[in-house]
Amino acid sequence: MPRRPLEDPQACVAVVGAGLAGLRAAEALRREGYRGRLVLLGDEDRPPYDRPPLSKAYLAGVLPPERLALRPPEKLAELNLDLQLGRRAAGLAASDRRLVLEDGEELAGDGLVLATGALPRTFPLPPLRGLHVLRRPEDADQLAAALFDPAPAEAPERPRRLVLLGDGFIGCEVAATVRERGGVAVTVVDPLAVPLGRVLPEAFGRALQAVHEANGVRFLLGKVPQS
Repeated sequence: MPRRPLEDPQACVAVVGAGLAGLRAAEALRREGYRGRLVLLGDEDRPPYDRPPLSKAYLAGVLPPERLALRPPEKLAELNLDLQLGRRAAGLAASDRRLVLEDGEELAGDGLVLATGALPRTFPLPPLRGLHVLRRPEDADQLAAALFDPAPAEAPERPRRLVLLGDGFIGCEVAATVRERGGVAVTVVDPLAVPLGRVLPEAFGRALQAVHEANGVRFLLGKVPQS
């Protein structure tokens, strides 16, 4: 199939990833005059939403779920998107511009934008009760319930503790948020010797660690969780 120019109204562009980057790419295409079919593909069943609050205001319980949406429905409608939610891309045949979806369907297009973001890093741990991964609103809901919901009447109240595996931006944000809500002891574990050592100079990481420790966060650095 010959590639149609993007100014052709019969052209098709697929954006893989319905997060902020994918949404901004779709908006930029429309803003620059693209009028063809515009597919926005996301593996979650919800329209584009803002992830950073999940470790901050949303986890703290001060941001309602509806405020996570990046755009109100009427703004999304203005983009005239073919919004395909709950669908995952599984492969790409670049030579003939075919996107292969997880269910086996193929989507042929004249342009492709990859805006998939990243997945949380995992550790080689066995299945554990109370083990959480923070990426989606329901993850934050489950974590908040485990940390802050009252204990059942028939169960004795026990000290709440949170161990965070990873002292990157999200780990440090969760630590600060949980300590601010109060009532939970927080320990941060990371194989690096300095918080945010992958992205910040050592002096900044040490200063950040001191602030967290002043707020009651405990650090176990240079430690690798074992299965």
